[in-house]
This record gives sequence, C-alpha cells and structure tokens, in this order.
Amino acid sequence: MRLLAALGVSFVALAGAGAGGPEVDISQAESAQVEPAIAIDPSNPDVLVAGSNSFQEGSMRVYGSTDGGETWTSGFLYPAPATFVTSCASDPGVAIDADGRQYYSFVRTTPCRTGRPRLYVASRAGPTAPWGAPMLVAPIPKTAILDDKPAIAVDASPISPRRNRVYVAWSRLSRRTTFAIRLSWSDDGGKRWAPPVPVSRTGDEESYASIGISRRGTVYVAWDDASTYSLKIAASTDGGAHFGPEHKAASFSIVPIPHCGSGTVIAAQLLSCVKANPIVSVDRSGGPGAGRVYVSYARTAVTGVQGIFVTVLDSRLKVIGGSATSPAPVPVAPVPGPERTRPERFWPASAVDSSDGALWVCFYDTTGDPEQRRVHYVCTISRDGGKTWAKPVRAASVASDETQQGADARQYGDYEGLAVAKGVAHPIWTDSRDLATLGEEIYTTRLVESDFR
Repeated sequence: MRLLAALGVSFVALAGAGAGGPEVDISQAESAQVEPAIAIDPSNPDVLVAGSNSFQEGSMRVYGSTDGGETWTSGFLYPAPATFVTSCASDPGVAIDADGRQYYSFVRTTPCRTGRPRLYVASRAGPTAPWGAPMLVAPIPKTAILDDKPAIAVDASPISPRRNRVYVAWSRLSRRTTFAIRLSWSDDGGKRWAPPVPVSRTGDEESYASIGISRRGTVYVAWDDASTYSLKIAASTDGGAHFGPEHKAASFSIVPIPHCGSGTVIAAQLLSCVKANPIVSVDRSGGPGAGRVYVSYARTAVTGVQGIFVTVLDSRLKVIGGSATSPAPVPVAPVPGPERTRPERFWPASAVDSSDGALWVCFYDTTGDPEQRRVHYVCTISRDGGKTWAKPVRAASVASDETQQGADARQYGDYEGLAVAKGVAHPIWTDSRDLATLGEEIYTTRLVESDFR
C-alpha cells in the first residue's frame, strides 16, 4: 500500500471560528462525504485519525492530524476503483492503540450492486506510515447474507490484561432475515481475527453496535433492538470470548414506520430515518465516577425525536437511578416548553474524558429554526455523571440544511463522531455549508471545558 501522499494527500487549512477553536473542513472532496468517525492517540493527544463514507468514490476517505486538529491530511484508505459500481464501501470506524497503531474498519461490497457486504479492517503503524491492505474479519457463512454497521475499539488501558487488543462488533443478517450482533478481536495488529462470537441473545432486528472498554478490560457492547423498540447492552469479562446476559438500557414508544425500525422521520432529514444511535462509553478515570457505563441515544417516538438522553449504569450494568425506564430517562440539555414546539435533536455522539471523567455529548440541533430544517452541530458536557449539563455550545458556527436542492440523498448519513482527551473535545460532523461548491463536507473543531459557561 502506498503512502497517503501518493493517493492525493492535501493539507487542509483552517476555516471559520466557532464556539471553540477554528472549524476545519477536513475533506474538501468533490463528492458527498457523510458518517464521519474520529479517534485520538491515547499516548499523544495531538495525533488524531478520522474517516468518512465516500460512497460515490468507491473507497474510504481517511484524514490525519499530528498537531491536535489544526491541520489535516486527506486521502483514500485504499486506491479508489474507476467507478463505484466495481466496488463500494461504507460505515467507517477508527481507533488507535496504546502504541500508536491506527485502525480503520468498514464494510465493502464487490461488485457494488450484487456483491455481499463484508467487514474489513486496515491498519498502519503510526500517523505517517502507509496503510496495510484491508483484512477480512470473518467470512460470511452459508447461513448468513451480509455484514452491516460495524464499530471498532481498542483496549488501550495500561492495567488491562489484554492491552492493545482491538475489537469489532457488527450486525450480521442471516438467511432467515434476522439481524444479530457479533464480535471478533485481534491481538496481532489486525492481521488475524478470532471467530465471531454472539453478543445479542434475543430479538431479530439488532443493529447499531457500539463498543466501550473499561480500565480493567471489560468489554461492553450496546445496540439497538428494533424488534422490541429498546436499546440493549451486554458485557464480557474474558476479552470477548463470551458475553453475559442482555440488559435493557432504554425503551421507546412504538414508532409505526416500517422502514425505520425504532427510528422516525423528521423535517430536517426526510429522506432517511433518524434512529437512536446508541453510543456506549466507560469512565476510565480515577474520579468518583470511575467504572460507570454511559449509553447516549436519541429518544424517538411517534411524535418525532424527543431529545437526547443518557442511561447511566454501574460496572455490572445495573441502572443507576432507574434511568432506563422508570423514572424517566436522563435528558441531555432539556428544553422547556410543550413537546410540539421543542427543537429536534438527533444523531448524538458521546465520549468520556479518561483524564477527569467528564461526559461529553454532541448532536444536531434545530434550535432557532421554527421549521426545524436548519441545524447546528452542538456539544454539551456533564461533570457530575450526567446529572446536570452545561448549556450547549455550537461546534458549527454555520447552519446546515439537507432539505435544500442539491443535497445528497443520504443527507447527514447515519451517525457523526466525537473524541475527547485531556479536557479537549474533537467533534466531527457532516456539514452542508459548502453544498453549492463541494457538496456535503466533513468538518471538525476543538472545544475545551472553558467554552461552557
């Protein structure tokens, strides 16, 4: 595999200033970019890696920074085919281990229209090293059809017995047309992968897997169980070899939109469903919340998106304060007033700062637009385990509108991203401010705790 410079790398300059640091358009690509992911090097917070879904180009876009997000390189993860009909890819995820090795997970289909989507992971030794060839995680057996929506995470804890083990979890569709969550792991830099193990035990429409890892190496996987209109979570204490029983992290009112599962349709994203997008993160700090498990999500109902919420659990997955079902779930930055006039908030991303245990959540917000079509990507922070939240600040200083003419059919995609370390957050999102010239672009910025008054 060639260096990114040989694949058309460019250094991306700073854009306008938002609430925190300057906003940076890290993609600057001619085709639409959606579904960004971002990760921070646990041994050097100035090193970041990010990726986005560049479906029309047939490859994955990859971005790198070695100066804390001020400037970025941009290029392909692997050479793009002559046309995406030959091969297409989606669902990027990124991670960095304790030694600086970078990982990139995605699903690739060859040929694009008739092939079977399979899960791959590529890796490189560091931010300037060439990417290795993508490795297939697990062949699809005769009993299954495809893989979908993977998540990736690395155990970078210095006290974990499985330091630097990299995990991927994803949804696999069986020939009985049921989706289930599977997990695999690698101890040799992503060259070889363990046989997939089952994570979910019940339900038949499981998707949106997310992985969180504790300081002692416990692996938590959360997912959306659309067959029961709920979010589930399970844990493994033996490095992903076995998972314990499912626990309910949240319940939804039934949303009778067949193609949306447990999601819904809103004015800001009419062409594709907005879903819960559960993200699990673990407090690996030495603070009072050490070991706590957080599951953030968008709460959906027949009336639309009710807002962003967090379920707080202890290390054994017992809900703290009864926040899963009773009493009401814990709202993130609640908005007063009747439900019909509240702004829509969707596609949340969350992360815990392992240096101090602060919980960060970012999401799209239609506040300020009575038609609820123009959105800003905003962030908030909780310093007390999700009990109280700072007033959200805008990471994006310019609104996006995916209902305008010329917007890509994927609109904002299916998720956005966030990475946090040592008091600095790096939200990353799909932005349409450049729709007339470039299309949907990937933006990021820097936020610090002092940005929240």
